[in-house]
Amino acid sequence: MRLEFHALPSEVVETIHRTGLVSYGDPVERHPSAEEGGMPCRHCLQNVPAGKPFLALAHRPFQGRNPFTETGLIYLCAEPCARATPAPTSPQVLQAEAYILRGYSPEERIIYGTGAVTPRRQLVDYAAELLNCPDIAFVDLRSASNNCFLCRIRRAA
Repeated sequence: MRLEFHALPSEVVETIHRTGLVSYGDPVERHPSAEEGGMPCRHCLQNVPAGKPFLALAHRPFQGRNPFTETGLIYLCAEPCARATPAPTSPQVLQAEAYILRGYSPEERIIYGTGAVTPRRQLVDYAAELLNCPDIAFVDLRSASNNCFLCRIRRAA
């Protein structure tokens, strides 16, 4: 099973930058970066550089709305950045010891029993195991400590 880690789509990020609004119509917050940087942008999948501003916002990384379409805090570079190229390895920005992986159906509903706190070194293996199930359309990778959306994992084309 070949898989790819996907950043937020550029169209979504461009709309947020252009409108200054999130999926629910609320305004994004703009913050100065800490001198050491470190806020992980969900578009370039890099930490926002030290001294550069970032956006903090509630984001729902789903097309539709149902009880399973989770919303959570994400960060974006305040200035336009290039979208990370889908890759078969986990993004370098992922430095925590563990993350939550959760499988979703094509209708964007959680597949019960798939959610697991997964050590970073096992992300690719567990995501591949989930994506081997025909009922799972994609896997979301979230922070194990804050449940923030980080990226989506899909089968490679």
